[in-house]
Amino acid sequence: MRYYDVVIIGGGPSGITCSYYLKQKGIKHVILEKDEMLHTWKRERWDSFYLVTPNWMTNIPEMDDLIPYDNAYMSKQEIVTVLERFLERVSPEFIEHTSVDAIDKNSESVYEIQTNQGVFQTKHVIVASGMYSNPYIPDASSQLSKQIFQMHSSQYKNPKQLHDGNVVVVGSGWSGIQIALEIRSLTGKDVYLSIGSMQPLPTIYRNVNGVYWLNRLSGYRKGKPVLTYDARDLENENIVRKMNQNLRQCQLEGVHIVGRFLGAEAGKIQFSKDLIPALKASQSYLSSVKDAIESYIEKEKVDVPKGTLDRYTNQVDISKINEMTALDIYGKSIGNVIWSTGFRRDYTYIHLPIFDFRGLPILLEDDVSTSENIYFCSLGLSVDSKLKSAFGVGLYAIDESAERTVNAVINRF
Repeated sequence: MRYYDVVIIGGGPSGITCSYYLKQKGIKHVILEKDEMLHTWKRERWDSFYLVTPNWMTNIPEMDDLIPYDNAYMSKQEIVTVLERFLERVSPEFIEHTSVDAIDKNSESVYEIQTNQGVFQTKHVIVASGMYSNPYIPDASSQLSKQIFQMHSSQYKNPKQLHDGNVVVVGSGWSGIQIALEIRSLTGKDVYLSIGSMQPLPTIYRNVNGVYWLNRLSGYRKGKPVLTYDARDLENENIVRKMNQNLRQCQLEGVHIVGRFLGAEAGKIQFSKDLIPALKASQSYLSSVKDAIESYIEKEKVDVPKGTLDRYTNQVDISKINEMTALDIYGKSIGNVIWSTGFRRDYTYIHLPIFDFRGLPILLEDDVSTSENIYFCSLGLSVDSKLKSAFGVGLYAIDESAERTVNAVINRF
């Protein structure tokens, strides 16, 4: 049985950044990683992946020498290189291929962590596995013929993986849109993008990247000085390509936009009948986001220019939408379904009363602590009950979230 003052679960950027701050305080700790360190970034991104935030929004401690201060976007290999160098610089103690089976508290108020590598004891546990731990595919996928090739977006690398036939991509988040556009442009296959509810952000608002505003509205402030866009940025192919990964571009490039995936029956895929209302609701949500940003700018006296370069992601021409509620699998030669349906968090291995009815952690006002000495680093960005978002704490706020978490640990040490 091994004892550490703190055990970190998860060997991604969050876990490594927590280790960075713990080492500064001289606190004995270890990272337990179920695969290899940085596994998700190395193995679960498609080949043409680029970050959804510009370079200046990547905040990793002591790594500014490797991160350009501009509005371009890093590729998969570029960000993996930065993260690998960060891991080398921090040089934490870690144990890979260690799956956590259970966390319990013994009679001496010590947490016992049962793993396939033995039992670890600690007084503090940091859960740094983020929001993207378990790929989610709806049960309705079982209604599709076994002749149709199916995969989750986390398994997608490039269109060469696809089987013969056209493609349905289920899910209209960043991944779903990018994958749909890539398949359409590189293969010419017919692509059907199935969308449900959406929480779009402005691509640019007040000449600043839209995700920056979501972070600020969610209470994250640490980072580099704000970098606004100028006209030259809109001539940069790297920036323009990333900005054009949106529903409007899908429509322009011939991707068929359809409603929520309901299931399959009698050789047809069924979609919901509420596509048009969903698109209109997303535009209303976008207006609410802009109002919230303006209120924040006024309240906090943020010095940013008027939005002469503003762009919005979800301005689909609704008049040109041909709403489809059923897709003939054989008539339209559907051979592939890609599930870009996100991930589900699973904390059932933690046997302590710190979760709500949905199985999500009940966090205190600092957004990282619970009633136990168990802390959660880098969960979702959410402004309030009206402006929820599918965004997790990305590389902009990961440093601040980790520092908050370690400070919470120290306050109870």
